[in-house]
Amino acid sequence: LLLLPSGQLLTYRCCHLSLTHVSTWVCCEPTMTGVRFKLCLVAGAAGLCAGENLSPEWQAVSKALDDYFPLKSFAFSAGNASGTQFKYSKGNVTLETPMYMASSSKFPVATAIMGAVSDGHITLQTKPSEVWNWWTTDPADKRSRITLETLLSFTSGLYTSDAAGDLPCLSFNVTNYSAEACARQIYTNATFAFEPGSTWDYNSFHLQVAGAFAAAAANTTVQGLLHKYLIDKLGMTSTEWAGGANPYLAASMTTTGADYDKFLHAYTAYTLVPKALATTMEVDYLEPPTQISNASTYLVDILGHYSFCNYFECVEPKKAPFTPACKAANIHMDAGLFGYYPLVDRANNVYMQIVQTQIVEKTTDLGPTIAATVLRELVKPLVDKALGIPDDTATPSLPDMPYVNRISTRTTELLAKISDDVLPFSPTAAALWAHLGQRPTHP
Repeated sequence: LLLLPSGQLLTYRCCHLSLTHVSTWVCCEPTMTGVRFKLCLVAGAAGLCAGENLSPEWQAVSKALDDYFPLKSFAFSAGNASGTQFKYSKGNVTLETPMYMASSSKFPVATAIMGAVSDGHITLQTKPSEVWNWWTTDPADKRSRITLETLLSFTSGLYTSDAAGDLPCLSFNVTNYSAEACARQIYTNATFAFEPGSTWDYNSFHLQVAGAFAAAAANTTVQGLLHKYLIDKLGMTSTEWAGGANPYLAASMTTTGADYDKFLHAYTAYTLVPKALATTMEVDYLEPPTQISNASTYLVDILGHYSFCNYFECVEPKKAPFTPACKAANIHMDAGLFGYYPLVDRANNVYMQIVQTQIVEKTTDLGPTIAATVLRELVKPLVDKALGIPDDTATPSLPDMPYVNRISTRTTELLAKISDDVLPFSPTAAALWAHLGQRPTHP
């Protein structure tokens, strides 16, 4: 509680940070106001040490995040090419909390690889056989036609029946595999089901080969590639990929919301990847005649089309997996299985991220992802308004209806796109909320 000189009493949620010789209480989000304060106790002396006034537009964003009952602990940030414009935390998660990123690991890896492209070490048309002498050049073998472009767009022909891929060299732990040895294991043992460039299948194999391939072309290690073109370049001091010399590129990133915000800002501002290459990374690689594998159709139905390790987002209420409205919106995101949801709105050069880690046991447990997707649909129009985005390019609001009904309707619509025998809970909003351990608390 904070009693102001005016006599007004404000209620805060606070978290305590213990530092060397300093005890700090960080307090934010006073009830029913738009004022945020940081109240500090430094060496035993109390005082108001910082404050900021939120505009009514950002107050609306904060309220929407507060009100979203399916998620009790997460952080959030939003910004544009000028930098971060808004930060938020709820429950026991802040932008400094370590996060397991799952599939949200992919997009940053792709930008690091594009750094090697920018420096001229490799091109998008380079074939693995131009770097490794063991990769086939036989025209009768479709693997000979794989390129870096087909690997990054997940159209290399590699196929798995799930959204990952299971081989001994793909591990979250340090193994005795080198990156090249893992690429060779994929080359030898994985299923190459399709002609390169013809069919999209979402799995971890493509990126594992692409990273090893690009690092070899740049005469560095995969970890060296990640550090040179991403981690060190942006000062992402809390970021790493597990796996040692053979990091599991598609899923083993650990980071913080603060570090990922650096990535989103740099990518949005074209300071991480030049505009020409970023534009290539945002091409819709699922346009006809590209086919979608039977194992990955549900992902397109829920999330949209695919570019270079990022979804060409299409999650608004829609009558088809991908619509002209989604194409025009030009929003790219890299949602992760644990509920992390970062996006870049390229039409308006703004970004936002929902920062959370909710560990699930199966790749088909999309509970945290769907809960984050619905929150994104609720909050993105408000973020656009707060950032001053014109109405003609801003994300439209969801249809107006009672709050719980609106969340329930969108959740149920998304769940309906997934086969009942895949989900670990029944396809209803109430079942998903129970699965997440939550229940409606908003009138």
